[in-house]
This record gives sequence, structure tokens and C-alpha cells, in this order.
Amino acid sequence: MSWNDALLLYRANENFQGAALLAQDSLLKRLAASWGQVPRKLPPLPPPGQEVDLEDLWKKTKIDFKGWGQLSGVSDVEVMTGFRILRGNGIILPDGSLHHLAEQLLKKEAAGRLMGEFGLKPGDLKK
Repeated sequence: MSWNDALLLYRANENFQGAALLAQDSLLKRLAASWGQVPRKLPPLPPPGQEVDLEDLWKKTKIDFKGWGQLSGVSDVEVMTGFRILRGNGIILPDGSLHHLAEQLLKKEAAGRLMGEFGLKPGDLKK
């Protein structure tokens, strides 16, 4: 078992409120987009069959907040505020993954921006 497997239930739940919050805030999007690259140290995996207590896992996870600020280009205060919001709303998970709706939202936004930069329209890629 991996942390990816252990946190699947948390990543897959229907968290439309968290995704809606993320969609409305550019700072949270920056932090969420860089979350997977943030250095962190997780505790050992629980034994097979044991459920993961997410709050306990967060308490035992060491996160490089300073590094996260450098990766995302935001201040230390913004990192800490954003972390509380992203964590509290189930958008980020301790293993570096994102809730599935948040991940989809960031991918679509990035694709749209990239297409705009190149002056492409959705139908242009099918030709």
C-alpha cells in the first residue's frame, strides 16, 4: 500500500464546496498548483486494513512552508493562510496530492491559458 492508496477516499469524495472556493481565488490556485512539489516528510504508512486518520496524519507530517512560498511566489503569511484554507477545505492532502475536483480545475485552467497564449481555440487542436 502507498500513501496514494491510503488517501484515495479523501481525494475522491464529492467536495464541490472546496473546488468552488479554489476556483474563486488566484492565491489558492497558486498554492494548490505547487503543492505537489513542496518538500514534506510523512510518517510511516499504517498497517494494511487500518483506516487513515487524516487529522492525525496532518499533525505528523512535516512541511517545508518556506520552500512552498518560494515555489509559489507568495509570502510566508500567505502560505500559512492558504495552507489553513486548502487543508481545512479538503483541497490538499498530506502526501502532496490534490482533491480530484481541484486537480481537474487546475488542469482545465492551465490548458485554457496555454491555448490563449498561443491564440488557439478548442477546435484548432482537432485539425
